[in-house]
Amino acid sequence: MNAHRGALATLALLVSLTIMGVGVPTAGAPAPSGGCPTHGQVACVDRSDGGRTVHVRVGHILKVALGGTTLRWSGLHQVGPALLRRSGGIVDHDGAIMATYTAVKAGRTALRAGGAPRCVPGRPCPQFLLLWQVRVVVG
Repeated sequence: MNAHRGALATLALLVSLTIMGVGVPTAGAPAPSGGCPTHGQVACVDRSDGGRTVHVRVGHILKVALGGTTLRWSGLHQVGPALLRRSGGIVDHDGAIMATYTAVKAGRTALRAGGAPRCVPGRPCPQFLLLWQVRVVVG
């Protein structure tokens, strides 16, 4: 009976973390790398920025770096007004996503992507989908 309660408590924690937009790292996995630093006319967002708002100016660059150490990322897209123009394609390397956008018009929009757990074949694996979103204010 206690094992059943423990399993339910773990499941509830995973669901809560997923709803809050917090990633669930795999035990022993390295922490996600920052991807790129923010400087000058370049703003950079990564997994830890999920749920936050980033401010950029028209003409500035916004880089997205979602590391694939614990999650496989997919479906990066803009939600809302088309204020950002993608510069080149989305680089998808082994579950990690890198993309560069140029802010072309003032307003508010968002970027979204989904993350699914990286699983080892033949081993238990949690089943969830993490919705990552960053609100973007272009001024």
